[in-house]
Amino acid sequence: MPAAFTPSPAAERALQNLPPLVVLQAPRGYGKTTTASAWLRRPDLPDHDLVWVGLPPRAVGRDEFWSELHDAVVRAGYDDPGPVLDGRGLGLAAQKRFRHLVIVVDSFERLTDESVDEELVDLAQRHENLHLVLLTRTVRPVVSLARAAAPEAVVLQPSDFVLTPDQVRQLGEELGVPVTERAAAALCTGLSGWPGLVRVALLTASFGEDGEPVVDLFSIADYLRIVLQDLSVDGVDAVLTSLAVPESFTPELAEQLVGAENIEQMEGILVRMRRAGLLVTKGEGTFAYPVIIRDAANLLLREDDPARYWRLNADVARLCRGAGQFPEALEHAMRSQDAELVAEVVEESWQGLLAADRGKLRDALGHLQPAALAGSPTMVALRDHVAPPELPRWFLEAVQSDLPVIQPGSSTLAIAHDEADEPGVSAALLELAHVLLGEADTVGAAYACYDAVRRATDDDERLVREAGAGVALTTALLGQLQGASHWMDWVLERPDPPPGPLETVARIVVPAFLRLDRLDDVDLPERPPDLPESHQWLETLVVYVWVGRSLHLGRPAEVLGDVEQYRDRNRHRPGTWLGQSLLSAALIDLCIATDQLARGREIGNLAGPRRFESGLLRAALARLALYSGDDQLALDLTRDAPSIAPVRPRVALKLSLVRTVAAHRTGQRALAQEAMHLATRIVERTGMLRPFLLVPRADLENVAAGLPQSKALLEKLDEAAVSGPFPEAVRVEPLSGREIHVLRELATGRPVPIMARRLFVSESTVKTQVRSIYRKLGVHSRAEALERGRLLGLLPPQD
Repeated sequence: MPAAFTPSPAAERALQNLPPLVVLQAPRGYGKTTTASAWLRRPDLPDHDLVWVGLPPRAVGRDEFWSELHDAVVRAGYDDPGPVLDGRGLGLAAQKRFRHLVIVVDSFERLTDESVDEELVDLAQRHENLHLVLLTRTVRPVVSLARAAAPEAVVLQPSDFVLTPDQVRQLGEELGVPVTERAAAALCTGLSGWPGLVRVALLTASFGEDGEPVVDLFSIADYLRIVLQDLSVDGVDAVLTSLAVPESFTPELAEQLVGAENIEQMEGILVRMRRAGLLVTKGEGTFAYPVIIRDAANLLLREDDPARYWRLNADVARLCRGAGQFPEALEHAMRSQDAELVAEVVEESWQGLLAADRGKLRDALGHLQPAALAGSPTMVALRDHVAPPELPRWFLEAVQSDLPVIQPGSSTLAIAHDEADEPGVSAALLELAHVLLGEADTVGAAYACYDAVRRATDDDERLVREAGAGVALTTALLGQLQGASHWMDWVLERPDPPPGPLETVARIVVPAFLRLDRLDDVDLPERPPDLPESHQWLETLVVYVWVGRSLHLGRPAEVLGDVEQYRDRNRHRPGTWLGQSLLSAALIDLCIATDQLARGREIGNLAGPRRFESGLLRAALARLALYSGDDQLALDLTRDAPSIAPVRPRVALKLSLVRTVAAHRTGQRALAQEAMHLATRIVERTGMLRPFLLVPRADLENVAAGLPQSKALLEKLDEAAVSGPFPEAVRVEPLSGREIHVLRELATGRPVPIMARRLFVSESTVKTQVRSIYRKLGVHSRAEALERGRLLGLLPPQD
């Protein structure tokens, strides 16, 4: 037995006594020998003699098998049972001693005559004092025979040996390797709980900066080689390593990958691999390796046959392209080291790749040669706008200077290219801008539109107008109002071909932003703009400004219903992340205005894990936290306001105002004044006043009392005679631990006497605590307290 061993729960439950027959069937490394050793050393088992028989490392026939058992029993001090024909003499020898005789047969899979399996089952049933333990790496008839004919027999197979995360942590402690709960779960999933592989992983792991163990794939791969040898099937190496190339596979895909020479053996190999724990079912008819085992198998393939590794990845890349799985296609194309294939996948699917995994797309572009990156207008656009990890400093500085208008073909603000662009680059840049805008990368979209104008010629008049309108629209979204106004005027002064989708929307949205931000009246069309189907999502920008105007005109409940109906009617349309986030932000503001804070939180959660990536949606969520009384969350969501203020003043202003109020309410006066000062500086540069109406005025006045410029700004708002659209924000005091327990009891609906008995206090104490909860949460009833508690995360969401 190894010094550190953790038996599986199934083995511990099954092996409490001495059954007549025990069969432990699992591949190498599942702990069969160790499990049997630990079990048979238990002091609470009946007195017994143990005979351990290890079959030699070769094929063993029937006669040799019985001879091995005969000789082992005699060596253990038992009387010679006589001629070696079968096991009857062994049973008689056990009876003469009046002791339990336990015979363990290790490596039972080496026995070639399967008829012996039935003899052993019969032998174990006929002799009360004889107990047989068979350890085998392969499935043999004794497994089914034991289950069918011997009701007291114990059969343990691979699934009975796998380790749970708790056992991995326990094993790590015994080995002196600290393992966190998260790391233990990852090891179990990545290695299918295979005990031997988990032990290897723990013993050979290094540790990252976060203290988590880092698996040594080379050690896992070495162990995997030994497992493959045990499977002893022709072609198993080729099948296993081939099927490790894709993330998952179907039988049809497997046939395409393993090669004609291995197809006949493939089904049997797959069955053995599943029994060995090398494969898991991902869905009906779809299989995959556990992730760490897959990585180790790929490592084996790269080491043993790199040419086949590259070829198989190229094959999988082409298959993924045909199935429309472009991120997977790009991953395998890069592994194939086929630069031409990588370029083809990038050019064909860059839009989906940009949305799904920009980092992977950037990595792929970094592996292409300059000639490939200049091979088409699309590749040029991606080279200049996606491959660089950051936007050029000159452009960011230009944005902060209101992005001066330029003439087509000019390179006044940028370093000129050494080579002239081939025709079509401006059009490719404009297409890229559409995708970036849809992904809520407003700054990147502004740069692409600006560059499209810079590289265009006067002959591309419609393209120039469309790109210029894109600059106006994106800078208005950013809050760079002066630049947006200049660019919109420039577009409208040019010759007037039919407007494209960006210009159609910019003609509505840019003036609306300019007037709404400065608290002027806004005129909006009664009908949505007529847009091509692929660009209809741009309507959401019109909806966003329409909701902003509607908040100040009353009827927010009616508008909330209208916007939800609009969202539901258009679910079938192709959507974008910006469109989704703007609709969510608009709905959250309407929920705040109608005092439906729980509903607003639900809308935010439905936006998914990316909800904090979009600045305008995050600003709405921060405002929702503030009006819900969760000042700490409001502070957490507004930390980066100063860093984004130069380029994204609209979001920064909204965040800094929320931060001002939240800091003031939590007694952090210096932080509140710092945030208020930032908000004042942004307004002085941009002229955006409306965000001041979206947070509680009294808190702003208290903070501004020591800031003359901020105080003057609030007085200017008074002169505009425009009121805010939201009710007073909730002021919430933190509940004590005991009060949280009482709140949770309130949620059960139990009457006060029962609550008192459950909490071991008097009824009057419960009533006092309930009154305190109402006061701290700013509510007046049990229903309101429960709603506020769910909103603050003190109670689980209601089903």
